Amino acid sequence: MDYRGIDICCPACRGDLRALGEDELQCIGCSRSYPVIVGIPDLRLWSDPYIGIEEDRAKGRTLAAACAGRSFADSVELYYSLTTVVPPFQAKAFTRALLSAVPRAAYSLDRWRAEGPDAAAASGAATGLPAGGARDVTGTCLLDVGCGTAPLLVAASATFQRVVGVDIAFRWLVLARKRLEEAGIDPVVVCACAEALPFPAGAFTHVAFDSTIEHLRDQSVALGEANRVMRETGCLYLATPNRLSLGPDPHAGIWAGGWLPDGAIASWVRRKGGVPPRRSLLSRGALQRALARAGFERTRVFVPNVPAAQRAGFSASLRLVIDAYNGVVRTRIGRALLLRVGPLLHAVARKPASLTSLRNDS
Repeated sequence: MDYRGIDICCPACRGDLRALGEDELQCIGCSRSYPVIVGIPDLRLWSDPYIGIEEDRAKGRTLAAACAGRSFADSVELYYSLTTVVPPFQAKAFTRALLSAVPRAAYSLDRWRAEGPDAAAASGAATGLPAGGARDVTGTCLLDVGCGTAPLLVAASATFQRVVGVDIAFRWLVLARKRLEEAGIDPVVVCACAEALPFPAGAFTHVAFDSTIEHLRDQSVALGEANRVMRETGCLYLATPNRLSLGPDPHAGIWAGGWLPDGAIASWVRRKGGVPPRRSLLSRGALQRALARAGFERTRVFVPNVPAAQRAGFSASLRLVIDAYNGVVRTRIGRALLLRVGPLLHAVARKPASLTSLRNDS
């Protein structure tokens, strides 16, 4: 089935979908039905770990109605006023991160492209990506798995012909659509699970997991799904917190939080009145092994700088730490050290060509 120019299929059996009116889709193969809510297909097979499916849908409907005529920034503020389980200290930090996310995503995209899986990627000879940030050639399409409020889609829209976002949280996709519309981008967002993507094989030239993989129910299955929906020689882009980081925990704020038991982190967050994170952090080695098991090759893991736009959102004391970090990243020894204990890991990898393609090329 064509949804706003993108093929979608049943996530359970990958059969074709047909529309039953404006508000329901049905799989021709297994007869499963999926609702379309406020214009967004909900193709999930299970809910996210923080909220039930029906509650999530109801919150999305409420948010969509309340955000009509509001800016994205005002919509984020409204979202946290409706989300009383998130205490003020977390809401403030999360809001700051969301509002500064597009420049950070643009920086990540530039670094992924520069560190691509083969030398020709930066010039576009292998991946179709042009140099200098010009609009992409016909046929390239990026899927952002766990797109959240879609900052990466905004950043990528200047380079890729099509950008598509998937997230398990329906409520976040309402905000994502608001951000995309405000940026003048035709929003193509689908609610689905990363481990059961509702797209046919080979649908995308690029797939991204931007601070997503650590939150997933089954990382191996999700990476396998990314491989499935990616074209041969396509690129995977990934960013994730480093489990062995000595810096502030990205979800709890505790220094070296990844070294602590999950129960200790959860107890600390609850004492602060917050919502404990549900995650599985990866080290550099664990990330490399996971990508290899999923069938990717030419994997490169590296550490990024903290861009100025992101730095500006922190306190003066943390800005000094960030400046020191950026200085360390510029040195070879520093980069080697930060791959072990730095706060964030970036990775790029390639889906290999099949044996059939290699034979045909030869």
